[in-house]
Amino acid sequence: MVEHPEGLKRGVTEIKFLIHDLRVERFVNEVIHFHATFNTDLEIHNVEQAQAFHDEDLRELKRKAVAQRKALDHYNNAVKNFSPDETILAAGREYVQCVYNTCEFIMDPRWERTDTFLSLLPETSRSVRSYRHCLNCTRWISGVYYRIHYFMEEKDKNLYEKFDVAEELRDFMRNVVYSYVIEKTNARVEIRLNQLDPAVLGGNRHRFRRMIFNLVMNAVDAMSHKKVGVLTISVLVDGDGVILRVRDIGSGIPAEKIEQLMTDKKSLDGELHSLGFVFVRQTVAEFNGSLSIDSVVDKGTTISIYLPRLVGAVAEPQKQVERENTDLAHKVDKLRLEERAAYLKKTAKSGNQHDTCGETIYGDYLVSDAEFPGAIFAIAVTEDNEIDLFTHRPYERHWNITHEDLSPMLFEATVRGRLEEEEDKTPALIFKSPQSVQEYFEFKGVPDEDRKPETYIAMVHDELIRISRTIIDTGMPADIGVRVTDLKQFFPYNQELAEQELFPLKTLARLNQHSEENP
Repeated sequence: MVEHPEGLKRGVTEIKFLIHDLRVERFVNEVIHFHATFNTDLEIHNVEQAQAFHDEDLRELKRKAVAQRKALDHYNNAVKNFSPDETILAAGREYVQCVYNTCEFIMDPRWERTDTFLSLLPETSRSVRSYRHCLNCTRWISGVYYRIHYFMEEKDKNLYEKFDVAEELRDFMRNVVYSYVIEKTNARVEIRLNQLDPAVLGGNRHRFRRMIFNLVMNAVDAMSHKKVGVLTISVLVDGDGVILRVRDIGSGIPAEKIEQLMTDKKSLDGELHSLGFVFVRQTVAEFNGSLSIDSVVDKGTTISIYLPRLVGAVAEPQKQVERENTDLAHKVDKLRLEERAAYLKKTAKSGNQHDTCGETIYGDYLVSDAEFPGAIFAIAVTEDNEIDLFTHRPYERHWNITHEDLSPMLFEATVRGRLEEEEDKTPALIFKSPQSVQEYFEFKGVPDEDRKPETYIAMVHDELIRISRTIIDTGMPADIGVRVTDLKQFFPYNQELAEQELFPLKTLARLNQHSEENP
């Protein structure tokens, strides 16, 4: 049957948007790389029967990945050569079906025996150490699988659900987006969920998720040139509606580009910030909402979306297929808890390293065996210049370690840091402010009546100075470069820092604390 021209054009547009959203190739390759390494480890350690089973599954996975790659090349060639819409649509559907088949195979229960086979290997083997990275990728792949599943369902019926926007964002970020951002950015972009007011929306929930992911992808892409990125998401109830905000500190969008994004009927072959934005506008319209863009070039962008809410309505329960994806997230979290316990047990034997914390951080960087060497740490220094908390670890080859892994109970409450190489191969420090103001106050024991924004800014300002002095005194080179997230928030008065993207650590250490200015 020949499709109506308007239906054909809409079909091509939707398949392009979906394929742009998938970004699954790298994650499939990472899963294959893990299982190839796992297969080698089984062979090295003479686990012959397990190796035979696993080798057969790996060959089938590779065959599906090859078919997927060929389908993608076919689709890309059709788009680049301006083939007829019928050809592009057919090629796009073929590729999406191949992705669906690959994802389905990766999620097959047969892979669950990997847990058993891994128990037969020593803890030092590469596959045991990189298993959580594989699970992170698998979690992302399962999200892709369900997005394709619901995309196919949308073609047959109008999907309408009542869902709590705050709960939906928490779930989607935790089970899908978090893994994508960690793996895509090497943990350099941090997601902050600010105030999330509960509110029930009515509409196609899966289209809503695709819209959110488009906004997240664009924000991540806009911060790709930064060593430190912060993506902030919030939901605020406003009368009979809610305001959803997605804010990045990326490259920003010029005014003429904003006008184009808000008015163009098509944006299928522009920059990453524009690709998919038509889908965002269409989704906002389907929810009877409105949107605005506030952006400053080289400073960042805030997307604000107003959506009407269903006052007094109750959200519908989650479906079975999505609970399965949540189960995978719990499996990842369980493994992380086991890794944390093993690491804390290991580091407890090494004694107190507070007296050499600066030297220790630098040493972690030197021994890191990751492709891009580095070290991660969290530190707290009291007003009496005592180290209250110090935890650290070098970057590992197969694991994008996060601050939550280092300090599971206090990762939101402390100043966090990384030591990474610049393009010229010289190391530089990154300081991140505490992720949660409330947790920071709790950790510092600040009375409720004193928990004010200005108190938080003053406390973090002073602690960053104390931390700089402490790690210099304990072995960190004083001339090493440093970046500070939210620099203008904590040091608005200092023009010397504001004018430099990277400044010497000693510059920060020489600044006065508030108590030193007002003895």
